[in-house]
Amino acid sequence: MSLLKFISLVVVMLWGTLSYGSHVYAQEPVAKITASKSVKTTMKSMSLTYRQAMLATETDTMLSLVIQLQQLVASVQLVQFDAKRQSILQQGLAEVQLQLDLVQASLANGDITSAKQRLEKVDELKKQYHKERSPSIWQLIFGRG
Repeated sequence: MSLLKFISLVVVMLWGTLSYGSHVYAQEPVAKITASKSVKTTMKSMSLTYRQAMLATETDTMLSLVIQLQQLVASVQLVQFDAKRQSILQQGLAEVQLQLDLVQASLANGDITSAKQRLEKVDELKKQYHKERSPSIWQLIFGRG
């Protein structure tokens, strides 16, 4: 595991422990995260989970979906991408995790409206970094310029 991935995971785990340690959902068993075997399939699962979270009307339901989303993101963070895009993609995934932590904080305060607004920023980050994951045909032919 690269040092950057390790540091990102430690920061996310510490943030969650410090911010949410006294809440009931922090006492649930932590799922073991393994590297995604198919980034494309995991991204589809992330998209579905995101849509379900945006449709949620109860904080508990939305919280469980956000936790699931965090686990999916963490599994992609463990993937080793090609060297040219590794750092930018890991940066994007770390930003998504931090945004999801803010969503959890809103939910911990019972503010589902704020949580959904913060979750919309996850979609913006997805659009921003998705371009890096899928280079255009011109980038494939001519390389980065």
